[in-house]
Amino acid sequence: MKKTLVSIVSVTALSLSSLTMAADLGPACNEYFKQIDELVAANPQGEAMKAQYEAAKTQMMSMPSTAQEQACKQASEMMKQAMSNMPTKK
Repeated sequence: MKKTLVSIVSVTALSLSSLTMAADLGPACNEYFKQIDELVAANPQGEAMKAQYEAAKTQMMSMPSTAQEQACKQASEMMKQAMSNMPTKK
């Protein structure tokens, strides 16, 4: 799971590296970061991933709003797929 989350955050961060400033996060980004917050809170290894998550969030916030929404939608879908493949607690 840690590798999956790190991969998602890394892919998102790489796709954001050269874009300009947007003032706020759009709805898709708010949903994506809500998913990440919940995962980090529920995962014992979440604290180790928190710095990468914060870096990705900072980069996401620096994107133009149209690119931001597209990137967040894609990242959110990747997160949903990764979460659906994870074993559930019984």
